[in-house]
Amino acid sequence: MWKDKETSRISDANYTRIIRLLCEQNSMEQAVLTFHDLERYGILPSLATYNDIIHGFARIKEFDKSRDTLSKMVETGLLPQPETYNGLIRAYGGYGLYDEMSKCVKKMEAEGCFPNEVTYNLLIGEFARGGLLERMEGVYRTLLSKRMNLQPHTLVTMLEAYADLGILDKMEKLYRRVLHSKAFMKESLMRKLATVYIEQRRFVRLEEFGNEISSRSGRTDLFWCILLLSCACLLSRKGIESIVREMDAAKVGFNITFTNILGLFYLKLKDFKALDGALARVETHNLKPDMVTFGILFDACKIGYSGTRVLEVWKRSCYLEGEVEINTDPLVLAAFGKGCFIKNCEKTFSSLRFKAKERKLWTYGNLISLVFGGSKSGYGHLLPVEKR
Repeated sequence: MWKDKETSRISDANYTRIIRLLCEQNSMEQAVLTFHDLERYGILPSLATYNDIIHGFARIKEFDKSRDTLSKMVETGLLPQPETYNGLIRAYGGYGLYDEMSKCVKKMEAEGCFPNEVTYNLLIGEFARGGLLERMEGVYRTLLSKRMNLQPHTLVTMLEAYADLGILDKMEKLYRRVLHSKAFMKESLMRKLATVYIEQRRFVRLEEFGNEISSRSGRTDLFWCILLLSCACLLSRKGIESIVREMDAAKVGFNITFTNILGLFYLKLKDFKALDGALARVETHNLKPDMVTFGILFDACKIGYSGTRVLEVWKRSCYLEGEVEINTDPLVLAAFGKGCFIKNCEKTFSSLRFKAKERKLWTYGNLISLVFGGSKSGYGHLLPVEKR
């Protein structure tokens, strides 16, 4: 109807826009019909239009149709450009077809269409996401030899690949490059780097890392978490107390993650007086204890801490009726592990029959009763919890 009102609207430019929109929505049947409509008017489709069709089929994994369209394009006298193959490489990578990516590059070169900077960055990024580090590094060396630029997002993808595999030296080298670039690091990547430092017991470096990311993203909860964990893992009482004072001065809202770090730290030191103060923050900051907090309490009780008063307070506050959750930052569990009580809960829970596991709601009271019920868990001297 739109084109019938004014025939001048029948143009390559307008059809290219419509076909692109259809391809972006994976409406390939409609895109092909529109493409044929363009041909029927005697208008020769442009390279951009062919590229959209080729890439559209590739995105929905119809690679045979992509190749057929590419062959048809060549027959019309249009030669593929790097962007033509880049879209195919991107699609192959999305489906994990890494050998096809390599074949695509060889086909490009055989036809005299040489990879450009975008091509090499695409290859590096896809190989990195697939964990194929040797291929990634090989393409990276090729890119450098051709004096091409590594794009910021590709640099970050390489960094993430090294972090995922815990390769500290190469991770550090790329991280330094990221720091001196304008590349954006998501919080999820920062957590991965922090996890590597924790797992490799680089706690001093972890503190440095926390200060470095604060210069980019500010003093976020992640920043305070990293600083607290660094001091806790180094068993630095002076460091922990200094950071807590700094947090209080900055009026940082205490959350359950911070509370649990303090609790785990003082539990490790067997400083029950300080542990009392850490657990008291649950009430003073109006927090809800999670599975980790309960684990700290019961693990402390197992080595001599008198937790009856704390459990009574939590019972009056109806915390035992809350649904079992872990709201603590995963970095805390990476640093301290799960602890005896949580492991005992998991072991006892896994031994239940399927129907028992499938109850709609598991509360802390249910779980504590399950662990205490007829078990020799070492928590029997605590206030007994009524079975439900």
